[in-house]
Amino acid sequence: MTTVLRTEELRKQFGDLVATDDVSLEFDDQHVTSIIGPNGAGKTTFYNLLTGVLQPTSGEIWLRKDGDMTEITDAEPHEVARSGLSRSYQITNIFEGLTVRENLQVARIAHEGRTFDMRSRPDADEELNEEIDDLMELTNLTEIAETKCDTLSHGEKRNVEIALALAIEPSVFLLDEPTAGMNPTETEEIVSLIRELNRDIDATFIVTEHDMGVVTDISDRIVVLAEGAVLADGEPEAVLSDERVTEAYLGSETV
Repeated sequence: MTTVLRTEELRKQFGDLVATDDVSLEFDDQHVTSIIGPNGAGKTTFYNLLTGVLQPTSGEIWLRKDGDMTEITDAEPHEVARSGLSRSYQITNIFEGLTVRENLQVARIAHEGRTFDMRSRPDADEELNEEIDDLMELTNLTEIAETKCDTLSHGEKRNVEIALALAIEPSVFLLDEPTAGMNPTETEEIVSLIRELNRDIDATFIVTEHDMGVVTDISDRIVVLAEGAVLADGEPEAVLSDERVTEAYLGSETV
């Protein structure tokens, strides 16, 4: 196993409020890690620090790039993305008026820095379309490739968002409550997709999720945050049987 993402004593304060309290974690290239905790535990702040949306008060963030660990502590969000760390959001973030294919074309063109003559169309770029076709097949979107996204179901939009995040070819993929708002069928489908992606592509998956059924289903490792600090970290069985976790969280609807 190889470490692909590491935080060292990562801390974020807003005045007197400590949102992330000296968090030191390592993530490897094989395991799916779920990060859980009640609202206010620091999960969103932690994600925002990793992606450059927020700058830490202190501490460091390191990401493996081109075989070497590179510090990205002070990097801007677009620099983090280009370094290989991608994030999907709890609320879908796609171009509703474009088709699935067009959304993915925009993402790939932006990632690769391609430019087109005003008289040309991305559709004419065979290499680009092969990349998009492969990405849609990987994320189960082929059948709705030419469908405008404003007509898609919630579950289909979430698949598109995952495909958009994968379009930048990440080495680390942060999933932010991927099953939020889904019915049981959609939840089962997204869990299956995450399993398949973890098996089929060379990327490390880190997930925040409130549904404990989903957490136990997809996780090789669980990290529990409480008041911005790491309360527990390890294999699911050990973490979920930890008395502190059981007493503090598993009896609450906010886990």
